[in-house]
Amino acid sequence: MAPSLNIGTSYADNPRLRVDGGSSAAGAVGELNATFKRLTERSELTLRPRLYTSRYNDDDSLSSDDQFLTAGYRWLGERSEFGSEVGFTRDSTLTSELGLTGLVQTNRRHEALTLSVGPKIMLTERVSAGAQLFWLASHYQDAEFTGLVDYDYGAVSLYSSVALSEAGSSLTVTAQAGELSSDVPGGAVTRDGSLRLGWTHRPWERWTVSLSAGPSYVDTDYGSDSGVVFDAEIKRQSERWSLSGGVARSQSPSGRGVLTRRDRASLSLNRAITERLSATVSAQWIRNEDLRPQFGADTYSVDYGRLDVTTHWRMARHWSLALQLAGNAQDYETASQRAEGYRASLSMVWNGQPQSL
Repeated sequence: MAPSLNIGTSYADNPRLRVDGGSSAAGAVGELNATFKRLTERSELTLRPRLYTSRYNDDDSLSSDDQFLTAGYRWLGERSEFGSEVGFTRDSTLTSELGLTGLVQTNRRHEALTLSVGPKIMLTERVSAGAQLFWLASHYQDAEFTGLVDYDYGAVSLYSSVALSEAGSSLTVTAQAGELSSDVPGGAVTRDGSLRLGWTHRPWERWTVSLSAGPSYVDTDYGSDSGVVFDAEIKRQSERWSLSGGVARSQSPSGRGVLTRRDRASLSLNRAITERLSATVSAQWIRNEDLRPQFGADTYSVDYGRLDVTTHWRMARHWSLALQLAGNAQDYETASQRAEGYRASLSMVWNGQPQSL
């Protein structure tokens, strides 16, 4: 077992990202994490519970108690591998929908259940093949007249990978098909699929480059759409600093019960300044656009940007002090001006020593 605890204070300006500026609030936040792991020669069983709570005196509607639980199982054979994972989330839309759909002006409870399972087989020393089944069920409480709807999304993917060298270069072909069912009048159903060719390469010892791209399609009862999905990422890891950046386009369901085309660009830099002090700077930009509207729904587009600066000062072996400053902005297609918000938090972090049970 490996536990951790985070307790601190937080100040948020315009946490709902309203275009009129909204209000500000200050309060206390706390987070408790634990990782339970059981290992054998061929299997690995993990359980990761996480509790997050916040209390804001100026705006009680921002206060929340969020629970997260993930359980996973992995089995390794001589030429095969099997993995499965189950996850449960109970949070609020200010956590789950912020930066994804733009519906952050209402705070509703959100529950989600996820399941992924699939085998992998080594056909030869360099060629492997596998399959994965994914399912997501999302539910919103008291969400009438907010635009949020319950939905289920299921997908199946087949892939094959060829190792080109012992240094980590490989080629991967992935085919995926999914179906989204939303709880709207008429029971709208959206089907999507994609085919990707991916390439991973290590040009130097500490650098890793990965690329993937391919055609995609979306089909509903009211029309169809086609396009391209892609993912490009570069990483650099050294003893005192690390760098990662990338761009991606994917098809993902949103709380509005429709599939969105999600474009994302990100950059993150972590640097160990001294033996006890480290800093991380990260930036990301996300654009979400409905691929195909359902009956009675308008096409929706949101641009979201965020910049985070975090510093950690290790005071003792298991204790550290963390300061985080964040700024975010969101452009709504249906709004005449940009919404901006800021957040600052100071917290004490305890990372407990792993214990054998």
